[in-house]
Parts: sequence; C-alpha cells; structure tokens
Amino acid sequence: MARERSPERDEARRVWLESGGTMTARQIAEKVGAKPEQVRKWKSLDGWQAALEAQKPKRKRGGQPGNKNAAGAGAPVGNKNAETHGAYSTVRLCDLPPKQREYIEGITLDTETNMLAELQLLIAKEADLQNKITALEKGDPDALYIDRVVEMRTPKGTARLEQQREKLEALQREEDTMLWDMDGTEGKKPTRQQEKKLERLQREIAALQDTTGDKERELEREGYNVTMQTVIKASVFDRVMKLEAELNKIHGRIIKLLDSIKGYEMESRRVRLEERKYNLAKQKLSGAYDIDPDTGEINDEAEEPDELEI
Repeated sequence: MARERSPERDEARRVWLESGGTMTARQIAEKVGAKPEQVRKWKSLDGWQAALEAQKPKRKRGGQPGNKNAAGAGAPVGNKNAETHGAYSTVRLCDLPPKQREYIEGITLDTETNMLAELQLLIAKEADLQNKITALEKGDPDALYIDRVVEMRTPKGTARLEQQREKLEALQREEDTMLWDMDGTEGKKPTRQQEKKLERLQREIAALQDTTGDKERELEREGYNVTMQTVIKASVFDRVMKLEAELNKIHGRIIKLLDSIKGYEMESRRVRLEERKYNLAKQKLSGAYDIDPDTGEINDEAEEPDELEI
C-alpha cells in the first residue's frame, strides 16, 4: 500500500511560493512543523523553483509597470520618432517650410485666382519635364541610371543568444540552490570553498546578463542581414519615355483646366446677362428707367437706379 502524502509537504510548498521564494528552509520548517532537512528535500523533489518561475509574469520589452526611469525625458510634443512612411501623420502649417506655408495661407475662395494659380503650377511642371528631357537627349546616349535597388534580407541568427539565455537560467538556478543550502546550515559559517564557488557563479551570471543584454539590443537595432542586392538601371531611352509619359499627363491636365476656365467664364457671362435682363424687366415694370447721361441708353446693370427719367 502506498504511503500517504504528508500534508506538511504541500503546505511547505504553498508557503514558499507565496513568499516569492524569500523564506529560508528553517523558517518554513518552523511554520509547518517539519525539519529543515526535510523541507530542502521536498524543494528538490517537487520542483519548487520551476513552479516559482512559472508563476512569475513574463518580462516585457521596454520599461516595466511603475518604473520612472524616463520621467521628464520623453520626446517633445509633435515629434515624429515613431513615424514610418508618414502617410497618416498629422500635418500642421507651422511644421511646413516658410514658402509652402505662405503659398497655402495665400489660397483664397476666389475661383479665378485659384484656377490661375493651378494653371501656373502645371505650366511650371511642364517646363521642368521638358528641361529634363532635353538634358537627357543632349547627354551620353549610352549612360545608365539607377531606377531602384532591391534587397533580400534574412533574420540574424539567434541560436547563440538562446544558448546564452539557457546557460544564464541554469546558473541562476544553481546559485539559488546553493544559497538555499548555505542558509540551512543551522548557523554554521559557509566554507571558503562554498564562498569561492558562489563568487564565481555570480561573476558568470553578471557577465552573461551583460552579454545577452548587448546582443538583444544589437538584434533590435539591426535585426536583418542583407544577403543579396539587385540594382535595376534604366537607359536614356527608358528615362525619356517615362518623362514624356508624365509630360503628356501634365499637358492633358492643362487642357482640361483651360476648358474649365473657359466654362467658368461662359457661365459668368451668362449670369451677368441674366442679371441685366432681370434689372431691365424690373425697370419696365416700375416704369422708371435708369438712363446713362453719357450715352443716353438704358443702364440695365444697376440694381438700384440713381437718376430716374420718365
């Protein structure tokens, strides 16, 4: 028949885990009514250290909850440290260059003024493209220009870092066991051999902690190696063809804008004509006409006649 498990054994494990591994074998033995040697045996057989590590929360990257290491040292308001491609960044007028800010602030609600400004910009872009095409045609016909660079990247190896982490955890467990045993020697002073071994363990642990920390920071900064790089180049003909395609687009936009300007002018004339018809009809209904003293003709552009002649 199997021997019944001692309730003090489970109680000792629970007490030690609740203390976070800080209680000594003697303290636990006094609390549960057992011998310190028996408590140390239970700790080894039941894997108390592994259970303690399992219940600890995993350490996250960056500052831990409650730390104030970076208090008052954060980036200023409006910084763009976390910006990637910038497509969704908040844009403020004060962040723009003076010339761009002046141009944007000068935009009005006057349709004619805005159309004229847009037309000027398109014509300037057209002239710039024509100048680039001319420069390419006058240059070396056999020249090649870099279009883009394609890189193949692979993650940096982390096998050595994992080995160092495993070794660090093993040394920390060995240090914990050694401190536990030295604590349970019932007031006896540790031997010189034990002290030397503990010092050696602590030096190795400190060195591995520094090494793994530096390695993690290096991997975080440069997580990939460039294994292959492809440079794609274009000839003068290719460049000219691309520029001419863009030039045609700009030219089409200019024509479309000119049609819009013409349509706006025709609509403005139609509105002015309707206003004159309205003023003339209003004068006919009232029987009071506004006569231009210089020409002797009816002034149908004035909404309120200044001089009435019947």
